[in-house]
Amino acid sequence: MSRRADAAPQRDSPGGADDLTHLEGQGTVQVYMSPSPSTVSFPPTDTPVIPTGAMPAAPADEAALSAEARLCVLREMMSEAFLCLDAQGRIREVNGRAAALLGVPAQELQGQEPWTAEPALAGTVLHERLMAALSTREGGRFLAELPSRVWLDVNVRVVGEETWVLAADITRRQRAESEVARTEERFRQLGERFQVALDSAQMAVWETNVATGQVFRSEGHDRLYGYPHPLAEWTHERFIESLHPDDRPAVQTQLNDIAAGKTDSYVSTFRTHWPDGSWHWLTSRARVLRDATGKVMVVRGALLDITALKETEFALQEAVRTRDDFLSLASHELRTPLTSLRLQAQLLRRLAEGQPQETLGSPKVQGKLDTTERQLRRLGALVDNLLDVSRIRTGKLDFHFADGDLAAVVADLVARFGDEARHTGVPLSAKVDGPMEGRFDRLRLEQVVSNLLSNALRYGAGNPVSLSLTRHGDKAKLTVCDSGPGVPVKDRERIFERFTQGDNARRQGGMGLGLYIVRQIVEAHGGHIHVEDTPGGGATFAVELPL
Repeated sequence: MSRRADAAPQRDSPGGADDLTHLEGQGTVQVYMSPSPSTVSFPPTDTPVIPTGAMPAAPADEAALSAEARLCVLREMMSEAFLCLDAQGRIREVNGRAAALLGVPAQELQGQEPWTAEPALAGTVLHERLMAALSTREGGRFLAELPSRVWLDVNVRVVGEETWVLAADITRRQRAESEVARTEERFRQLGERFQVALDSAQMAVWETNVATGQVFRSEGHDRLYGYPHPLAEWTHERFIESLHPDDRPAVQTQLNDIAAGKTDSYVSTFRTHWPDGSWHWLTSRARVLRDATGKVMVVRGALLDITALKETEFALQEAVRTRDDFLSLASHELRTPLTSLRLQAQLLRRLAEGQPQETLGSPKVQGKLDTTERQLRRLGALVDNLLDVSRIRTGKLDFHFADGDLAAVVADLVARFGDEARHTGVPLSAKVDGPMEGRFDRLRLEQVVSNLLSNALRYGAGNPVSLSLTRHGDKAKLTVCDSGPGVPVKDRERIFERFTQGDNARRQGGMGLGLYIVRQIVEAHGGHIHVEDTPGGGATFAVELPL
């Protein structure tokens, strides 16, 4: 490289194995190339200056080349771009590779700042980092992208008053790394989406390497077995131990069929025991991969939590069973008053044919008519209950609230049930405090009192039934108490559900709708109904209503 003859001597020692430093003094250049320096001497004044970027013509005797010419040849042979900047950032030396990257002939670059010769460089990372190196006199290494979208690995070294720049074109490597990064990001996003889909569906995937015993499993796999966080390892033994004893033989049979080469795929549904003591339903679908000899190498499958599906299935089965029971009860309950009505009609006809002297006012005829009326009321109540249940389900159970005396309503109902109580042989007593003014639907509250009294007379087993209506502050409390077998504690909430009866009720008949309707009406009035303990046995239904 040409240097001015009057330049001061430089005493720069090599900074490392990759340093390329020359010292000039008395016409001697020491070139440090790792690992050891070599010294080349040439005349300090007679050495011809070789234009920058030009290759010297090869003489007949290559040994006659000067050291400066040799360095010029080396510089042009480099695959890296080389720039030598003076203290003001002007280009003193440049090789052909650098000129090609900048897109400016080497002769035009000489003596100019790189960003002046190529304005597109202004403001780039290369510009900023080189300006910083010229200002601080500190080198460094960094990556920079040229406006031509060429990526460079730039190494800056301060040598005396000069700043040397060595840049390697890493565009292909950078693009490959960028493509790898983009591919990894796409796979990461796909993995995240896949995991979200698995978690949303409460699914997991797994793969067992039979040769090594290793089990790969997706993130949510262990959660399907009741573990909130992934375990350190998952083994076949842990899987078998988690199975319900009733499901274990079927699963083991499938595994034996795989080992025996009888199947290459299977679907297995089983219950697994969670650490919290609960049981959950899982279904597993798997395929078997074998080698050329038919030996099992890998078993790969997907796991799905179907607990909610199973619960729905059991609920539907229970609903079907309840429906069938209800239809059986309803047909029986509706047939009973119809049979009685048919019998009373036949008796009246025979009475009219055999004893024409009996008039409608005779005791025999009146008794038959009373029985007919009771059965008609019972039949009407059953049909009303069915209609009310339908209205409740569709949200169309109508209420017509008006001011009235609740005590008068209850007293009237007790009087109506007096004849029925005497007919069934059940003593009925009532204590009604009044008046009790409130706002309510008279017909619906009559339905409440009627259903409660009917139940008490039916299940009282001939024992006394008592009713009371008392005021407690701004509330009215209605209680209906019988002396029957009572309601077990475990059934005291269940009996208010639709189509539900206690064990005693099943022996007495009924469709399991009365108490359900009563609760709906009471709650629509802002009240509450419950079963209280009754000293000495029996059942006490208590209704609290706001006044």
